[in-house]
Amino acid sequence: MHHSLKDYAEIVIEKKMPSAFFQTELSDRLEHLGVKHLFITGFNTEFCCQFTAIAAYDRGYQVTFIEDVTGTVNDEATYEMKGLDIRDFVGTALHWSNVIEVLDLEEYVDDYKSSKV
Repeated sequence: MHHSLKDYAEIVIEKKMPSAFFQTELSDRLEHLGVKHLFITGFNTEFCCQFTAIAAYDRGYQVTFIEDVTGTVNDEATYEMKGLDIRDFVGTALHWSNVIEVLDLEEYVDDYKSSKV
């Protein structure tokens, strides 16, 4: 995390692997806070965001993956897959799981702004 952002965070959990849960205290912190629903955003869509979303589901959380609020430096050339839209591919795979909700930011705002959170 860039030092200029630390003032905006109450809790910072540093990770070394794609999943934010792997060998971190994240699960304990969330349990202590009574969190039941996670909204996944962030960087490295096809690694960190995807792994964290699946790991959260495996731990019993309700998971919403906000597809267009994830990002990656990789592209179709990286994976040698012409026309690949990584965010869309990951979002579609998670959606097809039927256990992880996948929304775009506009849908998130419409669905959660006032009623669910």
